[in-house]
Amino acid sequence: MTTEASNRNLQKKFDFSTPQPRHFLANLPAKIDIYEDGIADFFRWRTGLDYYLTIERIVDFVVDTGKMKVIDLLADTAVFALNLAGRKAFHGNIYSFDSNVTLLERAKQRALQLNLQQTVEFKLFQEPKLPVPDGFGEVAVSIFDFHRHPAKQYLSEVLRVLAPNGYLILAELIESRSSKTSWASKWKRLYLEYVKKNKTEAAAVYYDREELIALLFEAGFRQVIIQGLNPANSSRSGVFSLIAATK
Repeated sequence: MTTEASNRNLQKKFDFSTPQPRHFLANLPAKIDIYEDGIADFFRWRTGLDYYLTIERIVDFVVDTGKMKVIDLLADTAVFALNLAGRKAFHGNIYSFDSNVTLLERAKQRALQLNLQQTVEFKLFQEPKLPVPDGFGEVAVSIFDFHRHPAKQYLSEVLRVLAPNGYLILAELIESRSSKTSWASKWKRLYLEYVKKNKTEAAAVYYDREELIALLFEAGFRQVIIQGLNPANSSRSGVFSLIAATK
């Protein structure tokens, strides 16, 4: 079967349509904290998209897969894991990992306040190995984090923890080759490193569409589909995209 035909078949399993707004903030037990506010602001600045509505769109996508065992590859603000856990249409379990103890404790407190502790488990880990056996999860989700890691090593570990026919849901910024060498892109890197003092993001590696597809197939994934989430008339240097890859 050709790649194009495979992608058409895979597309039938997913729905990329825009969801109705469901403002997750309204369900939180307390006001958004400074850290999460910074994450949301940076996401909006870098992608041009609303952080919370984008997370909800990713949650919709995961729910539509019908899978029951979800690995959240980075807990971070826990907005994704708690939003998914709170969906009535989701009847599975979520395993959410982070290397930051403070973030994990905060996530656990929110889960208790929202009475979601039976659905989502937050656990500490040290990169690059996830503390789960081979073939553990049906879906692995990475949200705006792939650009911070060595791509081949990261994808190899994701493939290890996925069951046969499992999905990697990758939400990431895709940059064209021309935009990566533009003055706007260079300015962003300088701004991040010297003004925001964020060397990790300044050193981030964003791939173009062809590079990303090649990396996924090289890692061992069988099918890849990509949907851009930015508005068509966006002037951003990259397109924040939802990528679904099948093991």
